[in-house]
Amino acid sequence: MIAIVSLAVVLAGYLVRERLQSGLQEVRGATSPSPQVDDRASATDATAVSGRSTACTPGGSGPLRQDTQFTASDGAGTVVHYSISLPDDYYSACKQYPVLYALHGKTQNNASFMDEALSMRKAMAAGVLEQSIIVTPDSYSTGRWENRETGPAEDNFVKQLIPYVERNYRVKAGPSYRLLTGFSMGGHGAIRFGLKYPEMFAAVWSVDGAMAPPGDYFPFVRGKASGDFRIIAVGGQLNGERVRKLVDGLKQNGVDVPYVYQDLKHEFVTFVEEDERSGWPSMRYLQQHLGAR
Repeated sequence: MIAIVSLAVVLAGYLVRERLQSGLQEVRGATSPSPQVDDRASATDATAVSGRSTACTPGGSGPLRQDTQFTASDGAGTVVHYSISLPDDYYSACKQYPVLYALHGKTQNNASFMDEALSMRKAMAAGVLEQSIIVTPDSYSTGRWENRETGPAEDNFVKQLIPYVERNYRVKAGPSYRLLTGFSMGGHGAIRFGLKYPEMFAAVWSVDGAMAPPGDYFPFVRGKASGDFRIIAVGGQLNGERVRKLVDGLKQNGVDVPYVYQDLKHEFVTFVEEDERSGWPSMRYLQQHLGAR
């Protein structure tokens, strides 16, 4: 109960602060350069080709979930794996949707984490979060959402997958309609991308992140203030202390990321269920920032 009240209080205080800083933010603007996005990725997987059309016929139907891939235009023939879940009315409503990107944890992949990410559709069904397309990228299991010897996980997501989704599905394109969440290793990835590319996402929810040493994130916040970011974080039994150390370190560097510890086991769905029991404060935070940039 204490965690529920704390989360609501933290988010309420943060929203008040945002309103006070909004005028300054418009003047200051984001200073981090956006990555150079390669816009030429071509689909190779038959499932991707058959399901990616942006056309719509009222009353139509089609597959709502795909575990698929395409070939990146990086000159190396990199195959980018991803899973996608479309709203129930995608083929019949003929409208556009925001995109919620969900980053998996260590030893998981895009397909296995989609099973857990779908728990957020409860918030959409409840009218708390706008009906969205959910996309789970792949990070080579141990890639930590960075470019490593295991593969270019960061480039695949930022430079390839995001523009590919916005070209090939009926989405509300652009940063204002991109939400980002991540769990465990993906919780690190979500907060890392949220700090490194704050202009690319409307809002970020980091869940029990397996954080790197705090100093690894500090270069992303130099010369910036809390109002430049739209990030909230929760920690649990496994990684709560790691998240707290990062949040404390960021605060010492002038960036306040709202954080609440929740005494929960290390399962993404459990955190979603806790958010539901507490009145969906995290999902409401994401919703509030849709279209706000």
